[in-house]
Amino acid sequence: MTIPDPDAPLTDADLTVLAGVRDLWEAVDPVPAGLVDQIQFAIDLNAVDLEVSRLIESRELAAARTDEHTRVITFQSDSLSIMIAVEPHPDRTVRVDGWLSPGASHRVELRSRSRTMSAESDDDGRFSLDPVPAGIAQLIVHLAGNSRRIVTPSMEF
Repeated sequence: MTIPDPDAPLTDADLTVLAGVRDLWEAVDPVPAGLVDQIQFAIDLNAVDLEVSRLIESRELAAARTDEHTRVITFQSDSLSIMIAVEPHPDRTVRVDGWLSPGASHRVELRSRSRTMSAESDDDGRFSLDPVPAGIAQLIVHLAGNSRRIVTPSMEF
């Protein structure tokens, strides 16, 4: 048996096999719904001085007297920790209460497909955004006193 030249152009038989492999993977492990939109949303930042935070923890807490749940999400970057509590409203919007550590007064921006909202954190790092529309969003913290920004990965509300 002769070993084919790896630098030779693909044949029609090669292309047929590759198309079959593609079809197989699309059937057994399709691209998750909304993934392309999430990626396009996440990379649509025009920032130069940007630090990306990473998801550390996400958990769901049951509310005391209702069927609704509060999600607590924590992000970490080299210079800042961001913790948010996401509380759903009956109209499918949410309230976001957040804390920055170390605490300081910074502008916090929530960017979503439908709108951008912002709030100022207090000297202890606490902020609140309400109502936040359902959908993909991410937080951007504009650090006071310089052009540096901290951005979270996109998340779904």
